[in-house]
Amino acid sequence: MAVFDPYADPSRTLRIALAALLLAAVVATAGAFAADPEAAAPSPVAYDDVVELGLSSETDALMAGSARVPRTQVFYSQLQYVVGYNGVESFAATLDDGRTERQFGYPIAAYVETFDDARPGTTGAGLFESERLGEWTPADEAVYVVGSEARSPAGETVVPFRERGAAEAFVADHGGRVVDWETVRGRSFDTDSAATVRAMAPERWAAADDRIAAAERRADRPVSVVVGEDEPTVEAAVAAAPPNTTVVVPPGTYEETLTVNESVTVAGDDALIRGDGNGSVITVRAPDVAITGVTVDGSGGQTRDPDAAREGREGGGPADGGAWDTNIQLGYGHGDAGIRAIDAPGLVVDDVAVEANASGLLLREGSHAVVRDLRVDGADEWQDGFMGITGMRSRVTVTDSRFEGGRDGIYLHRADGSVVRNSTFTDNRYGAHLMYTGDALLADNAFENELFAGITVMTRPSGNAIVGNDVRNSSAGIQASGTRTYIGYNTLVGNGLGFSTSSRGSLYERNVAANNEVGVRATTVVPSSRVVANDFVGNAEHATAGAGALRIWADGDRGNYWEGANLGTHEPGERAYRPTSPVDGALHRHVAAVAVRESPAVALLDRLRGTVPGARSGSITDPAPAAAPYSPERIDAALAPNAGPVHADWRAEPDERDGSTDENAAMNARDRDATSGGIGRETRRVDAEPTVTSARATTGGAGGA
Repeated sequence: MAVFDPYADPSRTLRIALAALLLAAVVATAGAFAADPEAAAPSPVAYDDVVELGLSSETDALMAGSARVPRTQVFYSQLQYVVGYNGVESFAATLDDGRTERQFGYPIAAYVETFDDARPGTTGAGLFESERLGEWTPADEAVYVVGSEARSPAGETVVPFRERGAAEAFVADHGGRVVDWETVRGRSFDTDSAATVRAMAPERWAAADDRIAAAERRADRPVSVVVGEDEPTVEAAVAAAPPNTTVVVPPGTYEETLTVNESVTVAGDDALIRGDGNGSVITVRAPDVAITGVTVDGSGGQTRDPDAAREGREGGGPADGGAWDTNIQLGYGHGDAGIRAIDAPGLVVDDVAVEANASGLLLREGSHAVVRDLRVDGADEWQDGFMGITGMRSRVTVTDSRFEGGRDGIYLHRADGSVVRNSTFTDNRYGAHLMYTGDALLADNAFENELFAGITVMTRPSGNAIVGNDVRNSSAGIQASGTRTYIGYNTLVGNGLGFSTSSRGSLYERNVAANNEVGVRATTVVPSSRVVANDFVGNAEHATAGAGALRIWADGDRGNYWEGANLGTHEPGERAYRPTSPVDGALHRHVAAVAVRESPAVALLDRLRGTVPGARSGSITDPAPAAAPYSPERIDAALAPNAGPVHADWRAEPDERDGSTDENAAMNARDRDATSGGIGRETRRVDAEPTVTSARATTGGAGGA
């Protein structure tokens, strides 16, 4: 770019830059008064036309029949989109946070869904319901029932009414009290946030420890049958074994396929079970089966079953899925695999290797599994193979495993509560790929040379925690959609894109994005997440943003570290940094940009930003850029020659991992108290097993965070 050529004539460079910036300022000013301040308040729109915040579509899918979440739609003074909040409390939580008004302007009109004539009540499970959708009423003209027995999957529910009499009738049947809009605005609601997901991440790790320990106990059974001594084949031995015993498979190659119909352990000792190239090699159709110490190959290469998908669509498919979802569940879930489990909860797979022609391990219909030390070698070309693990409606706990080649290392579909940790992914299409899967933990994994991305989460789930992962030399590091996601302490080096902020009402903190083409990309049209205390170093571009409102990436006086942000005459933290600005974005690459940054034209443009809608669109600002990296030791370790994966000790207490300072303690307290867009309380837990509330152990890797 000629403007920032350090060998060009400095005076000519500065003149060109100043002219361009002054022109931008004039254009921005021309549009400042395009809206008529005397215009009447806009009328409500169809809710399908709003940009939704609040609950995820997946949470909505959990609500059967007439269950509803009262909705709000809001028109902001500096936002071209109408914002829809699922849950009145979601909107109320944003009114005094400061960030919303700076990004969107002030609310010029807000409407709530009132239920006077909709026969409101509660379901047998206590969810709020109504026979019909409500009617739109201005928020300050409605009355509200708070503290009633009516709930939603998000937790506490505020129920609006147009007339006080209707509200009092609801209170008579369901409890609570009637209040006005100002009271709702000042009320504190029992809601969770992405910070809550952060606090729960160590509990999910501990829950995985409990599952693994329970799996070890299930697999440890007395020996009843030895292949070659008591029965000639593995299949015959499994058929002969009494329940809750072990079948021993001595060293050797066993050319056969088998079905396990009893709760037994199949324990190999350097044993290879090889199929004939058709169908799955081992099929499990019983609960609490364990398969250990074997190598499996020779499965068929069918990655999906078109007949199953067609029959499913003709028969209506899964009740909560559309045609596309049905195709995925009935197609992907009906291919070949080295090990296939169907309606087989409690499966244990330990010390197993699979040469995968299609899926390595396929879990279907509630086949919740614990997987440890699984090695799946997939096809060299991802189009020729399939998934290392395919989990369809089956929660999986994976640890200390390796996935190389094939389509996706792990693909999970409606597998809430899954945990994938301490595992390695190489040369896949996607490393870990989640669809419709929430409340999961992806932690301390290493991804390298992933064609599309290391971690990808699609279809708007909620409550996922993605922490401590290392992604290198891939097209993208982490791309996670949904709501209330916690993405923290990840190390993203040498990728096309470090991470994207695709999840709403989420928290992105303490990530290191170094030497990527783009460090981070802002993708949501209406920002509702916090991006704070991340380190951006050596990226060709630290950040880019698509269309949408101004994104403010800081929390109070704590921003992010942007290499080059504090160049110039300002003291650290005195001037905002805008990574999407042509000048600010070049500070870490071009010396001449410093002189342009201090020009009067830029100062004028700075004053216009934040007040002129045209100067806000598609941009990012950090009003409190950090003077030094938050994780310098992790940066050094990640960029060292021949560096391996680097993991942070994210499970330590905040004051231990961030430094024991009063400032950090205050910021962590603020994180715990924040609502992050008002996403509601989590009602689904990891599982029904007991959990430990703190886990302090760590598992290797260079730290420093």
